[in-house]
Amino acid sequence: MKKTILSLTLAIAFASSGAMVSHNVYAGGDLPGTASTAVAQGQLGFVYVDPYKFSPLVAVIDLGGKTISDVNVTVIGKGRDGVDIDYPVSSSQVLTHNGIPVFGMYPDFLNTVKVSYKLEGKKVTEEYKIRTSALPQIHIDGQDRTQYEYEPLTVAKGFEERLYLVDGQVIFPNMRDHWDWHPTQNIIDTQGDVRWHMRADVIYDRPGGSMSFKQTSDGKLIFGQGLMFQPNQGFDTPYYAKYDFLGKPIFKHDLPRGYNGFSHEITEMPNGHYLLRVGKRDFISADGMKVDTVRDVVIEVDQNGDVVHEWNFNNILDNMRDDVLLSLDMGAVCLNVDVDKAGAQMDAEQLRNEPYGDVAGVGAGRNWLHINSIGYDAEDDSIIISARHQSAVIKVGRDNEVKWILGTPAGWKGELAKKVLTPVNKKGKKLDCNDKGCQGDFDWTWTQHTAWAVPERGTVTVFDNGDGRGLEQPALPSMKYSRGVEYKVNDKKMTVKQTWEYGKERGFEWYSPITSITEWQQDLKTMFMASASAGLMDPKQAPEHWITEVDPETNEIKVEIKVKTLTKHEPGYRSTVVRANEMFK
Repeated sequence: MKKTILSLTLAIAFASSGAMVSHNVYAGGDLPGTASTAVAQGQLGFVYVDPYKFSPLVAVIDLGGKTISDVNVTVIGKGRDGVDIDYPVSSSQVLTHNGIPVFGMYPDFLNTVKVSYKLEGKKVTEEYKIRTSALPQIHIDGQDRTQYEYEPLTVAKGFEERLYLVDGQVIFPNMRDHWDWHPTQNIIDTQGDVRWHMRADVIYDRPGGSMSFKQTSDGKLIFGQGLMFQPNQGFDTPYYAKYDFLGKPIFKHDLPRGYNGFSHEITEMPNGHYLLRVGKRDFISADGMKVDTVRDVVIEVDQNGDVVHEWNFNNILDNMRDDVLLSLDMGAVCLNVDVDKAGAQMDAEQLRNEPYGDVAGVGAGRNWLHINSIGYDAEDDSIIISARHQSAVIKVGRDNEVKWILGTPAGWKGELAKKVLTPVNKKGKKLDCNDKGCQGDFDWTWTQHTAWAVPERGTVTVFDNGDGRGLEQPALPSMKYSRGVEYKVNDKKMTVKQTWEYGKERGFEWYSPITSITEWQQDLKTMFMASASAGLMDPKQAPEHWITEVDPETNEIKVEIKVKTLTKHEPGYRSTVVRANEMFK
């Protein structure tokens, strides 16, 4: 196997306890698989940049046959205000990678990396200079562009070391229901510097996009890929995967044969299983048609990829409920953004007669539900879904029975109507509400994204996008707004009260018609939000992806970073907080 040998300038001194050894490493190479003639470094081995061909901003310092313990790594921040990234490395991870994993380097830069470890009972401290390559460019609108632009606006004391994974998709439309996707996943620090970038060709091995990048409880990375619907061909086979942040693959599973159309969400469960948002192949609809359903099924899969449970919402909810769909802006339907339809709405007949496929409409085989997140509540072994095209957050048990519905009561019938929660004020008194909203300090969510239980607070957090608010389009598009919002549900009394909101005061500037996230951060007791598609329909400029972290007690902004995307009408998907100190534990 062809190898790239590192050019080395070494200043080597065999370290006694606490001594510093400095190494300069100017190029990258693969992990060793054959004999090499390179000169060994210091007390360990070679440095291999991007060892798994996964990210140009990671490396492995090879063990060189040595046995070490008590490892810690610090990637030194660039310049006066640069952010240090510091993390421990367990003995397991050292053995797994046969070396010390280095995460968080700057692109196109001679990085300073300090490592400490014990060797033969003595502490060793070394410093490496590791050269990285530039980030890849994308050819857009006749010019080569690099990555998103990140502009820090606020960074409060105590938040300087925050890291955010920005999940984006550069999308080039070709035809109806067909796009070219270029995944853009970066981790940035609070100075707006990219400290990790995932190579697109790692994941982009079939048509479609990659979504739901998040850090797992064991510090690793999960996501899913392949949501593309090809007209008259059905969905390409999607997969879901888990890697570590250095790039070592842990698993990569195709969806089980009976399912298609992964997008939006993969959720880790406490038992090590995963919840996936998919569609069902060959579903028999109420009128006897065999159809592939769209974004309306959740499955639980075990570690082997076997299906443990299925929630098919065509059998749980009313897939003909059109009250919300009638009010939506058809130009901003998530994953089917069409600027030419901005502000347009459909009538009931159109919704019933849309062709089968990934289009907004009612009935199985159309995008009537659009689940965009799956939360898991371990307290009663239930799932909580965000259903965009029903403007509803819905809790369902393992018995497939609906426990409650958080949303406008409009159009819910029979037993489902009894599951709609009653809004109350902070004293528990019932509010005066109709289908469009409530008097007092309460509103439902409209075309929302991400609905997750927060056990620490006994609440549910949601990103309320706000399209179709009050079951209508406003007189002017600029009257729209989005919110992060938190609710407390009393499932015995079947009531709900709003306990926190943020974003209404930001108005249209912060409004995201699609995508986005609200997520409680237990470590610093904040609400993290990404309003990920602000300005999506603006014909003059690329959208802005706002990363905002606030103290929910005061709504004081602790961190805010403005993200500029690359092309017009290109939404960001989500962002999320990641923690380097959990990556290699």
